[in-house]
Amino acid sequence: MVADETPSLLALNCGSSSIKFALFTPELEKIAFGLIEAIGGREAPRLRVTGGETSVFGEPGQGHADLLPRLIDEIVVPRGGRITGVGHRVVHGGEDFDAPVRINPATREAIARLSPLAPGHQPHNLAGIDAVSEKLPGVSQLACFDTAFHATVPRIRREMPLPRAYARDGLLRYGFHGLSYQHVATTLPALGLSEGRVIACHLGNGASICGMINGRSSWTTMGFTPLDGLMMGQRPGRLDPGAVLWLIEQHEGDIAAVSKLLNRNSGLAGVSAVSGDMRVLMENGTEDARFAIDMYVDRLVQEIGAAAAALDGCDGLIFSGGVGENAAPIRAMAIERLKWLGFELDPDANLASAQCLTRNGSAPKAFIVKADEEMVIARAMVQRAET
Repeated sequence: MVADETPSLLALNCGSSSIKFALFTPELEKIAFGLIEAIGGREAPRLRVTGGETSVFGEPGQGHADLLPRLIDEIVVPRGGRITGVGHRVVHGGEDFDAPVRINPATREAIARLSPLAPGHQPHNLAGIDAVSEKLPGVSQLACFDTAFHATVPRIRREMPLPRAYARDGLLRYGFHGLSYQHVATTLPALGLSEGRVIACHLGNGASICGMINGRSSWTTMGFTPLDGLMMGQRPGRLDPGAVLWLIEQHEGDIAAVSKLLNRNSGLAGVSAVSGDMRVLMENGTEDARFAIDMYVDRLVQEIGAAAAALDGCDGLIFSGGVGENAAPIRAMAIERLKWLGFELDPDANLASAQCLTRNGSAPKAFIVKADEEMVIARAMVQRAET
């Protein structure tokens, strides 16, 4: 706990089924952090704060809007003292937002208009903004956009092979997980990769790959929405557009039903018919669970290969996100299949989740970088306050 008048900054990261939060001093020292997970599911949401034990927080089926006010009242304010600024991860910034912006009624409305492009995330980001407005009135709020990091992707990769008028109307490959990749980029100099060709894999419930050159995004798997690219916990990733048309026909034109299928009931959850949680699947052992894991790794390796082609090579591979940081068998299966790129897995280092996962003689090398989107948000708040 901190004194009531001690100033602090709150970074709020509302995901599809979770809320991550972190409190920082104005000097960017982390005071407290935590996670609410399993939001909106059949089980009660679970809360973990600053390395403590997990506890029930709310009722089954409760959503972000239900839990955020209670989180602010019971956890954030008691631990944060006087909150002087709040930064939010906002998934979709469209073409208008390529840098953090102050939140006011106009920017909130602009963010809301982008909700159809990220229906599993944007409404939750807005719920965070609204909860802060209610519980911490007058506190400055900053929106940090996942799409902004990918503004450096060449136009030839951002547009789709359709009549270009659609691109001028905003139908582009925006890319996501930008805050995670921005954090990865800050770690590259220490890894000897600041001027290299890096393939960064953010593997969580949502998953994507970013190909970086000199720490800047040059290629990414996600596109117009977070549905594209890798197989994920609940989303299919890359899918034949004809399959989507067929699904719409099978559902008699019910686009909402198909959207729910693609955003909530596909990927690991759909293939396994068990769970979208990799931890559950690795412990399950059924044939369908194993099949889902094998498909996940196969798709991951294919997309890493595509990234290497887009970058004209690979000097380093990064694993981040919950699966990337913690699922040693997934990393091992992927790296073993990437020997053709020169990777040599160090099995002991991988099992220990060491920072470097490859042997001394391996060129290129593979690393774990712990995701810290909240630090990126906090740093943006400090930088904005200084300008």
